[in-house]
Amino acid sequence: MLTYLLIGVLLAWATVLPLAWKWELGLARASLFTLSAGALACLAVVGLGSLLGLSGIVVAVLVWALTMTCAVAVLAYRFYRDPERTVPMSEGLITSPADGEVVYVRHVRAGVLPAVSKRGHQRTLEELTRTPLRHQDAVVLGIGMTFLDVHVNRAPIAGTITLRRHFAGSFGSLKNPDTAFQNERLTTVIERDGLQVAVVQIASRLVRQIVSFVEEGQQVTLGQRIGVIRFGSQVDVVVPARPDLEVRVRPGMRVRAGESAIAVIPASRARA
Repeated sequence: MLTYLLIGVLLAWATVLPLAWKWELGLARASLFTLSAGALACLAVVGLGSLLGLSGIVVAVLVWALTMTCAVAVLAYRFYRDPERTVPMSEGLITSPADGEVVYVRHVRAGVLPAVSKRGHQRTLEELTRTPLRHQDAVVLGIGMTFLDVHVNRAPIAGTITLRRHFAGSFGSLKNPDTAFQNERLTTVIERDGLQVAVVQIASRLVRQIVSFVEEGQQVTLGQRIGVIRFGSQVDVVVPARPDLEVRVRPGMRVRAGESAIAVIPASRARA
């Protein structure tokens, strides 16, 4: 029976690893989880085998099926979770709209429309043409998300939704630079006391829609849920590059939506 138990674990491992690579879950982490889940599945099947006298092929199939069921259950939990967050009370903070890793912090000069990037390829945010972000220096912060991150996005500042622009996409793979920005995207601009911050949600190829929870003219609070995107994706933040702006993140840092301060503008100056 031991041989068939090992065959079942190896089959599960061979099934999980290509998906882990495709969805950027981390090969080492996926391998460790699969082996651990496979060991538990083996214990369960050994117990059943001693009672029911299962054949070797059935043993291998059961180990594979139980391991994959465990993997799917854990992924579903990670994917659909929507935990509450403790929103910082300090004034002037601009918090992260997404969970993930900061992939770049880029400055753009006045007169040049901000752009979002993916693997070295850029997409100009034409939807910002009629906003103040079009006519002033800006900072663009990109936050990369994986399948395992929380996919609910939150408002980086409190204020009014002044722009909500949706672009349908072809859902190509984000691994392919040529199709990275043919994917669906949704740009939301929030304004408070003359300060405008844009949130750009970019979908992955597995996504069929980005769900927005807000409408133009609506008031939102800091850290309020404004939308959700599924599976691996990216969220960019565009903020004005004012002299009093302090960017608090750098590439490689992990951030949490609604909690991590990515930048700060003194509250009194923001109102001014």
